[in-house]
Amino acid sequence: MTEKRGLFGVFSGRRTGSDMAVGNKFKKRDAPWVVWEVSMLTTGTDGTPYVQLTRVGDHTMRKTVSRATLERGLEYVRAREF
Repeated sequence: MTEKRGLFGVFSGRRTGSDMAVGNKFKKRDAPWVVWEVSMLTTGTDGTPYVQLTRVGDHTMRKTVSRATLERGLEYVRAREF
């Protein structure tokens, strides 16, 4: 999978293209031992794109975050295949 990055995206870690898909895995920076998987992509009533995350290994734990939060890379980082 190729990542599209703008001029400043190379330095900030932000992607200019959209490669968000169900099945992508992320880790929260302050809890890197917990892996979250994208289980659903949706748009809120306010028009904001959201992502539903499900914890790998415990599918009862779910959270919804804005797609921008994941793409920014400040709180979450893409998990490497394990």
